[in-house]
Amino acid sequence: MLPIDFCIPDAEAHVMSDGKVYLYGSLDCAADRWCSDSYRVVSGSNLKEWKVSKPCFSVKDVPWAGKTDMRRQLHLDEVKSIDDLPENIRMFLPKAARLVPIKLLVNQIAKQLNADAQQNLALFAPDCICKNGRYYLYFCMPDNTEGVAVADQPEGPFVNAAQLPVTGIDPAVFVDDDGTAYYYWGQFNSHGARLTPDMMHIEEGSIVDNLLTEQEHHFHEGSSMRKRNGIYYYVFADISRGKPTCLGYATSKSPLGPFTYQGIIVDNSNLNPESWNNHGSIEEINGQWYVFFHVSTTGKYKRKACMLPIEFDENGLIREVKFTEN
Repeated sequence: MLPIDFCIPDAEAHVMSDGKVYLYGSLDCAADRWCSDSYRVVSGSNLKEWKVSKPCFSVKDVPWAGKTDMRRQLHLDEVKSIDDLPENIRMFLPKAARLVPIKLLVNQIAKQLNADAQQNLALFAPDCICKNGRYYLYFCMPDNTEGVAVADQPEGPFVNAAQLPVTGIDPAVFVDDDGTAYYYWGQFNSHGARLTPDMMHIEEGSIVDNLLTEQEHHFHEGSSMRKRNGIYYYVFADISRGKPTCLGYATSKSPLGPFTYQGIIVDNSNLNPESWNNHGSIEEINGQWYVFFHVSTTGKYKRKACMLPIEFDENGLIREVKFTEN
């Protein structure tokens, strides 16, 4: 069991080459906000006893932390109307914002975003993968920047952080059977691309936008990719029930789509109606597949990792896990 006060949400579960299961997630430490300024890795060999690593990566290891110009990062100088604003900004604007001249509004937004980025130095949901004997941690921050750091051990420490040329949150990484690595990210709509062989860069010209959308796939955020019997399973925070409390999934015969929405795997609102979101993964462990997800313990916040076994039907579709608090 994990310590009662240890809250790791957004868990990406991976069985590494040593046979142990490793959980990579963000770290909730406060009762009034999500995430914190560091990561810890959880590992175990029997799904009952878990070990928590020392802090393995923090915002202090990110060279650009607190220095991002949000006007430039979000291309705000190209905004000509409110409809051009990023959706995650537009959806929170009051109705009165439409009465403000767009240049003045953009200046106000940029000023506030820059102030928030400098004050809210946190690490959001990560993912990690092993390739060629090294471990690559992909991370994101509230300023919409994403990056990668490297370690020689699955629990870190992760060093030499490099920024990736994408904008968004919730990165996911997947290495296919042929050794090709893929990268996924996004909120409201998702993006995918191939990584270069060194795992540190996006392959030029490989980005595919709108892999999943809110309208067609109920995609909110929280990308995660797995493969089973030739089918690619794109797991994500599903908003089809009003809030992104579900983990839903879509499938494809290709790692870069097109993807077909298939339904919901698990809904954490059954455990806590105050839960706002969900984020997790599926992983095969000793021949059994599990879903990893989180549930809020203090209102919306302090989210704890959970896991449940899942089943596939004869067509490779995942049956929704039905459960109660007991």
